[in-house]
Amino acid sequence: MERNAMPGLDPFITVLAEKLHIHGYYAFYGEHYNETDMEQYRKQLFTSFSNIVWVELDARKKYMIVDHRGRNTVMKLIEGMLNTRRTLKANQAMSGTSTMDVQREITHLMQVMRMLQFTTFRR
Repeated sequence: MERNAMPGLDPFITVLAEKLHIHGYYAFYGEHYNETDMEQYRKQLFTSFSNIVWVELDARKKYMIVDHRGRNTVMKLIEGMLNTRRTLKANQAMSGTSTMDVQREITHLMQVMRMLQFTTFRR
């Protein structure tokens, strides 16, 4: 279901805030979420959360993180993605296929992991 963040009262903001309070992060799946939507969500949620980090892993997978707990969970999810990509890279190398695209994904995920490792959340 596509949502567009609009200023004003959006019922999705209530659901989003609840999920962020419970889990510390929220996963957005789909290409239709963009930077403008996330900025609108951030503005509406800023009264509830003092720290909001937006991480885009690829065009279809994005995360909003609000605390250390959420950051650590997303980092574990990324580690799983890295393991899958590394296995794919090894399989491609063994079959003689180019590994350039998979290596690019691995590099991007490693950069996101490094950024998250040094992200601090104040209380």
